Amino acid sequence: MKQKDVSNLKQKTRIRIILFVLMLCGLASLGFGRFSYGAILPFMKEGLAFDYSQTGLVASGIFMGYLVSAFLSGYVVIRFSFKKVIIVSMIIIASGMVLLASARGFWPAYIGSLLMGIGSGGSNIPALGVIARWFAPSRRGTAMGIVNSGNGLGMLISGMTVPLIITISPVAGWRYSWLLLASLILMIVIINLIFLKNDPGEVGMRPVGQEVSQPVKEADEPDQRKPGSGQVYQNKQVWMIGLVYMAWGFSYLIFSTFLVDYLIYDAEYDKTRAGNYFAVAGFVSIFSGMIWGNISDRIGRVLTMAIVYVFQGGLLLAIILSENHLLVLIEVILYGLSLFAVPTIANATVSEYVRPALVPVAMGFLTLFFGIGQFVSPIISGLLIDYSGNYFSTFILSASVLLVGAAANFGFHMAQARKRDRLPANHSA
Repeated sequence: MKQKDVSNLKQKTRIRIILFVLMLCGLASLGFGRFSYGAILPFMKEGLAFDYSQTGLVASGIFMGYLVSAFLSGYVVIRFSFKKVIIVSMIIIASGMVLLASARGFWPAYIGSLLMGIGSGGSNIPALGVIARWFAPSRRGTAMGIVNSGNGLGMLISGMTVPLIITISPVAGWRYSWLLLASLILMIVIINLIFLKNDPGEVGMRPVGQEVSQPVKEADEPDQRKPGSGQVYQNKQVWMIGLVYMAWGFSYLIFSTFLVDYLIYDAEYDKTRAGNYFAVAGFVSIFSGMIWGNISDRIGRVLTMAIVYVFQGGLLLAIILSENHLLVLIEVILYGLSLFAVPTIANATVSEYVRPALVPVAMGFLTLFFGIGQFVSPIISGLLIDYSGNYFSTFILSASVLLVGAAANFGFHMAQARKRDRLPANHSA
């Protein structure tokens, strides 16, 4: 009995370690590799004397790289392994940050951003794929919420440290910020080298939540070793989730990239206050995936996504219409509490529509839609800001896209409900 208790304790410890390591992957790939961009961008723009169009194009580099690597990462993982792809990708992120820190013009900044995007997609998608290996569907949403908390932690760290570094070194502070983040990512690489495991089978465990009596997963069967990826691309549910995910990718980028800029230049906040608001959003977003993932377990994933879209769209409008500092802070906090709900729910949903062996490919395909939204968003936003001279029209567009996505989600939810309602009649016939 004691030996069994010791074994259970070791397994629980192993699971906690895996979740922590994967959370660090999220911290490096998106928390630092993507969401720190919004905190550093205003100061990098000023230091390199970019206009808004140039800034938008440079920012689009990270999303182009993310789009390509996210789409291909599922195939690369099949050829190599989750761990190898994650580690190499994080090294690429750090390399891009070093290049950004030394940039003196447009092209070095663009290439550095492109490398960051490539590394971000190449590490984030395989990390989510590891979750699908370690956790059964009944536990997958919660696990993804925990891992996605690394994104918010990255926002918190960058939102707190970047203004401090800028205060110490106003001219070169943004360069030191990139170097600091690159150093932290290399530390995370070392942790992954030591502790990350591709599969619970490597340590003699079964996926968390999978009963011993359950059959072996399809991915482990000999005739399923090379499943056709065409099954993913022909799946209508995956396409539907991808399209609404693209809408969210377009919209959320305006908040995460331009919030600090908006608060400084339109709302006339000082840089410290703006950075603190960004940090607060990052802190509360740590819990967003877990909160909304749990809600989606109770009322359904697609319906929950629809509610989140309406919630975020309303808050974007409220932020630009509010003048009271405390009210804006409350709105930023509420938005942060839903920030990573959609990635958590979308990836958990798509992992349930395909066979286990196809999950990395499906997530990569899903992220292709997300990446398209991310790629287009900063370009259009930059042009709108240059044309209008403010952020009002950009935030209006962001909210409008979310509301269209909400309508699509509600429609998808109703179609699923009608399909479920017909099942008993079909069975009885």
